[in-house]
Amino acid sequence: MSSQDTAAPEPELKRRFLNWRTLLSFLIAAGLIVLSVWLAKIDPRQVWEHIRRANPLLYGLGFLAFYATFPLRAWRWRLLLENASAGDPSAPRPPHFRDLNEIIYLSWFANCIVPAKLGDLYRGYLLNRTTKASFSRTVGTIFAERVLDMLFLFLLMLVSSLVLFGPRIPSAASARDRLVAGSVYGVGIALVVLAVALLLGMRFFGPVLRRWVPARFRGLYDRFLEGTLLSFRWRGLPLLLGQTLLVWVLESLRFYCVFRAVVLALPVQVSVGLPVIVFVALAGSLLTTLPITPAGLGAVEAMFVWILPLFLPAAILGTQLDLRNLAGAVGLLDRTINYWSILILGLVLFLFSKKK
Repeated sequence: MSSQDTAAPEPELKRRFLNWRTLLSFLIAAGLIVLSVWLAKIDPRQVWEHIRRANPLLYGLGFLAFYATFPLRAWRWRLLLENASAGDPSAPRPPHFRDLNEIIYLSWFANCIVPAKLGDLYRGYLLNRTTKASFSRTVGTIFAERVLDMLFLFLLMLVSSLVLFGPRIPSAASARDRLVAGSVYGVGIALVVLAVALLLGMRFFGPVLRRWVPARFRGLYDRFLEGTLLSFRWRGLPLLLGQTLLVWVLESLRFYCVFRAVVLALPVQVSVGLPVIVFVALAGSLLTTLPITPAGLGAVEAMFVWILPLFLPAAILGTQLDLRNLAGAVGLLDRTINYWSILILGLVLFLFSKKK
């Protein structure tokens, strides 16, 4: 294994956070939020009132459900790393389970402050610094992990939407709501097709594509190909699929707890089916993969405002409640868990971690 293949380029998060691309991504996120507030006629006072009355116990359960995904993700990543390096006796063993958890959380923190999912590359860098594992092979395992997530995420979201209203968006929805809902489908389909096309392209045309790679980068390309394709060993595939399914079940449980925490304070009883919970929760997760803003900031919040009211029961329609304000409150409270808590706790971990 060459030193070029082993060594990872050192990412300077401070420099990347302060560059014009990152600042532009935050401006885009702010613009999306302001535009949604303006178009949907959101009343911040009503949104805050919904948040203030939210049930703290259910919110806490949602918080725990979300953070329970990190040990699962670390366990799954360890299996991917072991699969990818099984045929290389010189490859170092994956680090301790606790270290993998820390590395993953730091990479999520990086994704919250820089666009284009650069936190995934930062994860490869941290593992390289911790164990001297091949950077390019590690990035291959992360890509394999993303393919698994994208496939499960979109398939679960598609099944839940078909159960809800068949192949069509509700006819009662306005043209603008149809456009927004259709955009979520479009993004999901495009990302899944792209991920699968890349995976199949590497599987069947990897050696052919290698000819076009400059000679000095072929070692990096080979290790990346190994990390991606060898991650999916048949023997460990059922466990990988089970781990991924459980991750997204917990993500849906997080949103269910947050949703119930808000609607319990309403003057009317509100209940939605499991397909609604799964669809909205996974639609939000899907938008976090967009490379335009850090962790989908702005896009996810806008999605809640426009998508969630489509699925709220008719019992609410006869009241004086504004569905957009209610949806905005649910979205903001949910994002305190899967964005702002990572930003705050991740910053503390980053400041004191020896792995940064």
